[in-house]
Amino acid sequence: MWLGVFYGVAGCALWGLIYIIPLLLPSYDPISLAMSRFAVFGAASLVMIYCFRRYLGQLTLRDWLWAFCLSFFGNAVYYAFLTQGIRMAGVPTSGMLMALIPLNVALLSNRAGNGIVLPWKKLIPPLLLILLGLWVGNIEEFSMVRDCMSASDYWIGFTFSFISMLLWTWFPIKNGQWLIRHPKVPPVVWTTGQGASIFPATLLIFLVMSAERIEAGESLLGPTPGLFIFLLLVAGIACGWGGMALWNLMSARLPVALSGQMIVFETIFSVIYTLIYRKQAPDWTLVLGLIILLVGVSLSLKCFRDAEAEHKAKIRS
Repeated sequence: MWLGVFYGVAGCALWGLIYIIPLLLPSYDPISLAMSRFAVFGAASLVMIYCFRRYLGQLTLRDWLWAFCLSFFGNAVYYAFLTQGIRMAGVPTSGMLMALIPLNVALLSNRAGNGIVLPWKKLIPPLLLILLGLWVGNIEEFSMVRDCMSASDYWIGFTFSFISMLLWTWFPIKNGQWLIRHPKVPPVVWTTGQGASIFPATLLIFLVMSAERIEAGESLLGPTPGLFIFLLLVAGIACGWGGMALWNLMSARLPVALSGQMIVFETIFSVIYTLIYRKQAPDWTLVLGLIILLVGVSLSLKCFRDAEAEHKAKIRS
């Protein structure tokens, strides 16, 4: 279980970077950013197909369709909505909505027949601590956002971020269930299949979105091609393939209701990276919020670890 937690935290550390990429590339539209990022992710996966050809050859057409749907809607489309939400409503709002994912996943996954099941009286307290910690930690950020954004822009951005939250509530549940049902498929192989399956679609959408810019005589890579390529490689290979591989390694080891809670670390890292980008020191509310959040996650881990031990003891007896 602890190895799975490590993989989840490491994956979220990479995914936290995606929150500041839209801030570094403000002149690029969200769809182009999302599709170019996952086109690079797909290209990196195509390079690795040969290494995993024996496993990938065992996947059925249904498996490939699942790989495409999970990766395209749960990652590429999700990131397009998230990017627009970050620009219009700010990192704190988007991060807070992403923080609802652990509660959503736990509520939808903690049921009989779907991994280790915890009594609700044990599950709700740590989830409430997680939400409280994220709210306390973002109090100052919300004040800053309200002062510099119009109400209409904020709520439009909120809607985009809300849709991205729904997509990423669906993704870890279905992705985790697929990996648990297919223990003979290594998580890294599944990551490669997900990336390869969306490469044609993401590349085509990126080229279509860039057509108007090309017709106007502008560069395919936009106004800052050097920075765009560098961040694209980071977002596509490190955050995309690397982050997804770590998340899948985690999902194969943890119950779905617990693995969904690991997404809170993406919010933590996004806040840390944003403070570094702004060259700001954390205020006391952020520090307090992170402490409360970590206590909630630790309590949740203990509950699941105890439930796992009880489950194994019953099997042995």
